[in-house]
Amino acid sequence: MRLAAAENLWFLLVVPLLVAGYALAAARAQHQLERIGHLPLVKRLVSGHSTTRRVLRATFMVLALTFIVLALARPQYGGRSRLVRKRGIDLVVALDFSKSMLARDIHPSRIDRAKIEVARLISSLGGDRIGLVAFAGEAIRYPLTTDYSAAKLFWRDLGPAEMPVGGTAIGRALAAATELLVQGRAGPSRPQWIVLLTDGEDTESEPLLAAREAGRLGIRIFAVGIGSPQGERVPKLDAEGRVQGWQERPEGGYLSSQLDEDSLRALADASGGRYLRAAAGRFGIDEVLATIAAERKGESEQRLVTSYEEAYAHLLVPAFLLLVAEACIGDRARKARSAARGSVA
Repeated sequence: MRLAAAENLWFLLVVPLLVAGYALAAARAQHQLERIGHLPLVKRLVSGHSTTRRVLRATFMVLALTFIVLALARPQYGGRSRLVRKRGIDLVVALDFSKSMLARDIHPSRIDRAKIEVARLISSLGGDRIGLVAFAGEAIRYPLTTDYSAAKLFWRDLGPAEMPVGGTAIGRALAAATELLVQGRAGPSRPQWIVLLTDGEDTESEPLLAAREAGRLGIRIFAVGIGSPQGERVPKLDAEGRVQGWQERPEGGYLSSQLDEDSLRALADASGGRYLRAAAGRFGIDEVLATIAAERKGESEQRLVTSYEEAYAHLLVPAFLLLVAEACIGDRARKARSAARGSVA
């Protein structure tokens, strides 16, 4: 037997205070009777009030309070040791759906390669929670889940054309991912990461500030660069996904995009994370998977825990019965009430 919340036993100090209160109330009632007149005569006049019943009610109340306090201390028994599953990690994948991700300087295109990387990541998870953020000028969120099939379907058919606002707002995406992770904090702490897949060209926000805020909250960012530093024109696609020319700039000329590695490296460093790059012969997500494996290996040494059975309910039942009994007991003796009814008749 053990007490999981032994500090609550301090409430037992209320019990002697309650007993003292009942004693003072009885003494005060006795003193008031003595002031009325001759005590033996006064007692005969109030003989219908049972002292025994009053004492019994006070006793029941004191015992009920004692049982309730003992229940608050959470007595436990048993003590069985068992192996528990790993606690896992929480991660949010933020994927860039801006038009620049249509560039084909990495096969088959930046956006398609990013989706392949994410699918590879999701397929490796087990017991971990994943949230999703699709972003261009604004961010669309999918909350933390362990339903990996649903997570894969979230953006299977999503593309830049389906995004409600154009542009590239990495800062808003990081802020949305950070909010999802903070909202998911409950129970034992879990490592929390953001996996950002983008070409790094931000046109709408302040991503470095968002990265620093994530780092302040203990969230690391793994920035995966998609594209080439040399840059590439951004194609214009028809409804079937076929190239129909090139995207044009408002000021004239064709829109081209290049991987901004310096910006992505700065984002990762600001949060204590890492910058990775997806290349033709290398998955950028592989290093994220290696880090996940290292986190799990570190947890394997502390998997034996002891669980106990709660026993507080065994104390609350008699406490409830005592309170019911206290409420049902009156102050007047039954014999006195019967005598009173006879005299009236």
